[in-house]
Amino acid sequence: MVPKYNGIIVCKFEGAREIFLGGVEMENSERNFVKIIKEICEEENIQIESFSYDWIFKLHKNGVYNYILGYQFGLNTCSVHSICCDKSAASEVMSALNIPNIEHIFFMSPTNQKYVGKNGNWLAMTELLNTYGKLVCKSNNGTGGNSVYCVSNQYELENAAFKVQRSSRAMAISPYYDIENEYRTIVLNGEIKLVYVKQRPYIIGDGIHSIANLVCKEIENGKSVKLDEMEQKDFYKILDENEIFYLGWKHNLGKGSYAVIEDSDIVIRNIQEIVYNVVEKMNIRFASIDIVKCNGEYKVLEINSGVMMEHFSQQDDNTYKIAKNIYREAILEMMQ
Repeated sequence: MVPKYNGIIVCKFEGAREIFLGGVEMENSERNFVKIIKEICEEENIQIESFSYDWIFKLHKNGVYNYILGYQFGLNTCSVHSICCDKSAASEVMSALNIPNIEHIFFMSPTNQKYVGKNGNWLAMTELLNTYGKLVCKSNNGTGGNSVYCVSNQYELENAAFKVQRSSRAMAISPYYDIENEYRTIVLNGEIKLVYVKQRPYIIGDGIHSIANLVCKEIENGKSVKLDEMEQKDFYKILDENEIFYLGWKHNLGKGSYAVIEDSDIVIRNIQEIVYNVVEKMNIRFASIDIVKCNGEYKVLEINSGVMMEHFSQQDDNTYKIAKNIYREAILEMMQ
């Protein structure tokens, strides 16, 4: 029998310690991002001072002072930054600009409902569920795939709403889309600097072994596997031969997906068209823009004005260099 820890499978191999499948927490100062920023400043002869456990950096060179806060480089205006951080607001703005996007409908938490009216949330939420059959509920300003839930019945909807709204002022609800691929683009001053596809981890059935057995084999072979985001909980199901089984429904790198640099000219052209439309019409200077392909069509999933490449930079030496080059350009732009 495969034991579980807080709903996460635990695999144990003879002569080896238990392996817990989940995220690894680290101190803020241990992030690759911090290392990269300090390296760039040393190489560019920029004075750097750290505050709040390396969450804030003050940069100084030739009489120019500027700040990095979290993953914000101060290149976007305050209003643009605020819109990007608000999933439902960004969706409304893009819809008004005729930019195809994944709809995010806004629902204020009950404690703050008075600010947007007194009609309440449950009727509208239930109508959405009845209309689409399957929804995605998430914190309206969350990141990294955290506090994101897929629901297909009233109980799951209420449970997701409770979890999100107890820690967030507002929730965004979207219809569930069967996403073929999710792409991350990094844009700076009107240019796309990076495009990669988020490859979800998967296993391939052999008609003999269960999902649990196949996953344990992956780990035994040195692969990192996270199962805490799986919809499928029947770990003892035997997959058919050559059947592909994805180990999670989220595409976030922090949830186990792997970044693959996109090199298809056709895909890049399709992505460029929609990304440049977003950048121009929303006056964005530096951001990551996530694009999804659903039913052959490309849509904006969300815009992040804080450009985080932590997991991307950890993959290998090449991704570290790519992230560092992009951050270098942003810092040099800040210090002009």
